[in-house]
Amino acid sequence: MYILKNAVKNIGRNKGRNILMAVIIFAIILATAVSIIINTTTAAIIKDYKARFGAEVTISYDFDKATSNTQYTALTPEQQVAFGESEYLQNKILNGSMQITFEDLRALDDDKEGLKMGGSLGTDGSVNSDSPETVKILGQIVASNQSDISDDFKKELRKIISGNVYSAKDECIVSEQFAKLNNLSVGDTIVVKSYYKNKPMPQTLKISGIYSDNTMTEGNIPSMYKMIPSAASNRNNEILVSFDTAMAMELASEPNIFTVNATYYLKDPGMLKDFQNELTKKGLPDIYKVTTDEAGYNKVVGPVEGLTKITNTFLIAVLLLGSVILILLSTLAIRERKYEIGVLRAMGMKKGKVALGLLSEMIVITALCAILGLGVGSVVSQPVANSMLSNQIELAENNQSSGGALVATPIGGNTNEQKPLSELEVNLNINAVIQIILISLALAGLSSIVGILYITKYEPMKILSERN
Repeated sequence: MYILKNAVKNIGRNKGRNILMAVIIFAIILATAVSIIINTTTAAIIKDYKARFGAEVTISYDFDKATSNTQYTALTPEQQVAFGESEYLQNKILNGSMQITFEDLRALDDDKEGLKMGGSLGTDGSVNSDSPETVKILGQIVASNQSDISDDFKKELRKIISGNVYSAKDECIVSEQFAKLNNLSVGDTIVVKSYYKNKPMPQTLKISGIYSDNTMTEGNIPSMYKMIPSAASNRNNEILVSFDTAMAMELASEPNIFTVNATYYLKDPGMLKDFQNELTKKGLPDIYKVTTDEAGYNKVVGPVEGLTKITNTFLIAVLLLGSVILILLSTLAIRERKYEIGVLRAMGMKKGKVALGLLSEMIVITALCAILGLGVGSVVSQPVANSMLSNQIELAENNQSSGGALVATPIGGNTNEQKPLSELEVNLNINAVIQIILISLALAGLSSIVGILYITKYEPMKILSERN
């Protein structure tokens, strides 16, 4: 306690020197606080953005490689599912559909001409006229592996009004209009069949829920329905199931009936080559190319990552320069205090206590500077972050290559254009406070190290003899 009290008194006795030291330490802590506050905020944002905006991968037919002798080979649903089982992926979205007819059920608009398949598509894209005879299509199975089902449910064009979303195999949900037309309720079963007349492949599904459907209201009517009003194009006839349920159906095993749209999201755009090599090993034909929207990903995440790099560089520069200045000031200060240290040592005070006294002085000064630096830094960091982020966004936009909109798509299938952050809401969290306190303590120790080394190196008489 005596050492601490004496340290406080010494600070008052040497106001000029200590004020200068405090100004330097405050400047360093302020710059450190601003950098760390921005860094901890951007780290959380980058983590969140990477979770929502994984680098989207596109697998498409490479027409540049195609020749007149190249035979088109469509990817099977099994292949697309297998491609999604990869350590390089952050997420995968699997959506599928298959056109069907019903057994002992009516469909909305089934009195219209409708769509009747006259043949099936062969692997070369031509119509196979030798395929089984077909009947009129009355609806379709729509499958998804998304927990929120689809954008229609996100936008509240569709909403569960009775029962629950399918949770078990062979469960489905149907529209309110379809349920009323057929007097169906939750718990009932329906039978869906293929449009092949002699190969129906019936599948029994249990209704777990009924949803209100506004996808056929004015302003939302599909263009296909406007061109060809029919049961097949009326979205109220869609039967929604889980992707696993659809894959297990016999219908899905029939070529060209089950159409799958797979979207993959890499953990990082840099993993594209490894992912492509993995797909090749899994059987992806050479005629397909694998690409990622790295530019769109970087447009959203890039400015924030650039801001982090700048603040890290700034922090390192401040700490290095500040440390050099503190050592120089400490060297000058210790020369002024040679006699004081020599007298204390001559009076019998041990080296450890003298060193602890010097350290205590710097801890008190640094603590006051840290409190003030945290307060000022939390206020100053907001405009600093906004200004730096604005510059990063402008730089990113100037560096964008021409040729289409470069945007990132959130995982989940929402296709709304996503723009980079125009404003960064920084905050002082507990992690930032801990880091700033640790750096402040390191600065206090660094400021005292010259005096401590001086005390350790010289004996009292040597110190006193060098006074002049």
